[in-house]
Amino acid sequence: PYRLPEDPAAWVAEAGDLAAFVATDAAGTVLGHVAVEAAPGVDHGTGPALQEAWSRATGRPPEACGVVSRLFVSADHRRRGVGARLLERAVGWLEGRGLAPCLDVLPLPDDGALRWYERLGWVRAAELRAHWHREGWPPLVALVLPDDGRPGTG
Repeated sequence: PYRLPEDPAAWVAEAGDLAAFVATDAAGTVLGHVAVEAAPGVDHGTGPALQEAWSRATGRPPEACGVVSRLFVSADHRRRGVGARLLERAVGWLEGRGLAPCLDVLPLPDDGALRWYERLGWVRAAELRAHWHREGWPPLVALVLPDDGRPGTG
């Protein structure tokens, strides 16, 4: 997240999650986390616009879309493939249940997340404004993983 929430544990384990996965090292230290959610429960301050963008881009109703959410890797383990492996796990979980993988990103300055997802095959579905957007912030970017796209390593 751009700013750590007041209650990080609640943010990591939201009640609406369908599943969550962690990456650990041999000692059991958590290196990263990713969750998946049902698209109909996600609006991130955009109302129905985010779900509609995913639906248009995938050709599926929101009920047939799943959202990769809250993917993060500890700073000292970035650029080692941990994020890509977590993303691959989340996408595999969604696809195994017939759900189209979707996500959204707020591309802040000096944050390479959007470019990283695009290098891994994700494509832009829409750019949206949320009710919580601040003046000068970039739009929220809705992304989908096409049927022929698959996360690689990064």
